[in-house]
Amino acid sequence: MNRYQKIVLGGACVSAGILMLFPPCDAESLARGAPSFEAFYPFFAIPPQRAINANLLYYALMGVAANAALAWLLLSSGKDGRPRVDPGNLVVGLTFLNLALVFLFPPYESQPIAGRFGSGSFDGFQFALGGAARGRIFVPLLYMEVLFVLANACAFWLALRERAAGQAVDESIDQLLAEKQDIEERVKRGVEERIKEEARKAGRTAAKANPKPDGR
Repeated sequence: MNRYQKIVLGGACVSAGILMLFPPCDAESLARGAPSFEAFYPFFAIPPQRAINANLLYYALMGVAANAALAWLLLSSGKDGRPRVDPGNLVVGLTFLNLALVFLFPPYESQPIAGRFGSGSFDGFQFALGGAARGRIFVPLLYMEVLFVLANACAFWLALRERAAGQAVDESIDQLLAEKQDIEERVKRGVEERIKEEARKAGRTAAKANPKPDGR
């Protein structure tokens, strides 16, 4: 597991923790006579006669898990030790993908029943291009979805790009150190060869200045 995968794992845990800390809650709907989504409340301060919307919380957690799993796979190290996909490009791509899914499957609200008080309530997600919408788009929940996606994208962009910049600096420093060692080795070999050459020249000069006797 490389550094980028650790960031993804940590970010997914934080996102899941926020969703668990502020779960979606239902309230009794005057229009339908059945529990319907009302708002996100702190887990430790849920008002009376409110219940956690388990289905909506499940969808949100599955979305976080799916994004984390996809990012985990794409950020795995390749043969050169680097991620298979650039972290910045991955964040941008996943952001557009998530926003496309949010707008393709927006939350809808049911129409109030005639003769009953109250406004429309959350009625589930539906394919926007299906042509058989059961009501109007539930704008508050859609707004929260978009905000959650953008907030996560900004957080992961900053974390992953900072790590990428740090890694680039480390690689540059390693490259400079390697070049420095290579230059030092070349200088050392050049000096040694120069010393040997000067020694050979000095030997030849001494041999010419002191010729050996002819033995007679």
